[in-house]
Amino acid sequence: MVARWLEPLVSGLWIFFLVWSAWIACVWTFAIGDAALANGIGNRDLRAALAWMIGVGDIAWIVLAAANIHLWLAETEGLATARRWALIVGGGVAALAAVSVLTGFPLGAIRYSTQLGMKRGPVPVGLLLLWYAVILGARQTVLRCWPGAAHWQLALGTGALAVLVDMNLEPVAAKLRAFWFWSAASPAQPPAFTPAWTNYAAWFLTVSTLTFLLREERVAARKPIDSLRPVAIFIVLNAVFLAANLGRIWRR
Repeated sequence: MVARWLEPLVSGLWIFFLVWSAWIACVWTFAIGDAALANGIGNRDLRAALAWMIGVGDIAWIVLAAANIHLWLAETEGLATARRWALIVGGGVAALAAVSVLTGFPLGAIRYSTQLGMKRGPVPVGLLLLWYAVILGARQTVLRCWPGAAHWQLALGTGALAVLVDMNLEPVAAKLRAFWFWSAASPAQPPAFTPAWTNYAAWFLTVSTLTFLLREERVAARKPIDSLRPVAIFIVLNAVFLAANLGRIWRR
């Protein structure tokens, strides 16, 4: 019953996510901003509309990715499991980010901007949604590539993929889109522009632990529905990050 009423919503959001991903890929890769719009678009109304789309584009794209993942999970495992997994992932990511902002460890001396949406304390909501999409997408990717993996192997594999995503995302987030900033650990030290190794170790351990806590309550008669969709979302996210990195390198 749940899957039946979710189906049209899932289909519509999936198409919207793909279209918006193409838009974000163009904006990020070619660094389209106010200056480019002013030089290339003569129509004032069109320029204003495009500027608005760029302004809300990042967080809207992340929301669409997370919404598609969440609806897919509700469709396949039920709303209760989807809500529980969202709380586990969101709570774990929020705790890691908040501790790092307040103490400078383990991620490093990091500060988050409002480019990822409104904040709850020192952590923007968009960060939780982004990692929710990444972790669930990575988990399903490991399951697809390694269907016979034990639960602990699934957790470690998801953690390893999360580290690769973080390495792909970091230059875009810190140097191109200003999702977050790195500062010096102390006033006597110069500003940091790249994270310490503890950042990647923390994401590996955190994502592995969170994934280990995610267990299905699958009914025997229930069949997975469209299980390739979270894999596709995971691939699209990383493809956009990679395109943005290549565009940034090309413009140097």
